[in-house]
Amino acid sequence: MENWCKIKPRVNLIIDFIMLLDMMALAGIGFLIKYVLLPGYKASEVYGNNSDLFFWGLDRHQWGAIHLYVALFLVFLLLLHIIFHWDMVVCILKKMVHGKTARIVVLLAAGLISIILALGPFFLKPEVRQMERVHQHRRHTETIIQDQGHSQDQLQNQEQLLPQVTANPEERSSDSGRNHFDELDIDGTMSLNEISEKFGIGAGELAFVIGVPADKADERLGRLKKVYGFDINDLREYVKRNAGK
Repeated sequence: MENWCKIKPRVNLIIDFIMLLDMMALAGIGFLIKYVLLPGYKASEVYGNNSDLFFWGLDRHQWGAIHLYVALFLVFLLLLHIIFHWDMVVCILKKMVHGKTARIVVLLAAGLISIILALGPFFLKPEVRQMERVHQHRRHTETIIQDQGHSQDQLQNQEQLLPQVTANPEERSSDSGRNHFDELDIDGTMSLNEISEKFGIGAGELAFVIGVPADKADERLGRLKKVYGFDINDLREYVKRNAGK
């Protein structure tokens, strides 16, 4: 027993140090999953179609499993920490909560809440929603026009005026459009100017399609999407229909 009293502070210090490393790993893996190993649709927009992201040969789902194991290990270390400091916990609790019954209620409540937070997800049912692809720019434009008291005809007139502010179709390189039509590759690393040059469609016209100001044509699509929330697939479909015309 005397030997344990001597080594107990060292054991506590080691446990605390391991807990610190474990918590930092927990945060780092979370950042990795959130900001580096992007989900499928975001990865396609930034790195191109059918892109799968890996780190050390593991994808975001496998790193998610590791994240869970690291979290469980942290819970184990926390329990050890509480056990080794139980005398101190009881001493402080006696000073904060008077009465044995009250202290028991507090401990049971803390334990019950902890169990609910940890195991509650196993008893939850997800909320299922049927998602429909919507052209966000068109919906946003229609909402603005309706709020201003304009009619739908003015929106159509605005779209009819589009060719007047875009490049002359006769000046587009039809050969360029035909050469790239079958190998259409538009991703978040490209700018509207690059797409315009590659497929022979005016940058202003492309900007209008996705609801982006024409002066943003030099910025990458991935960055623009975060600000304007358009669907990059709408841009791909428009280019497919109009490339080389």
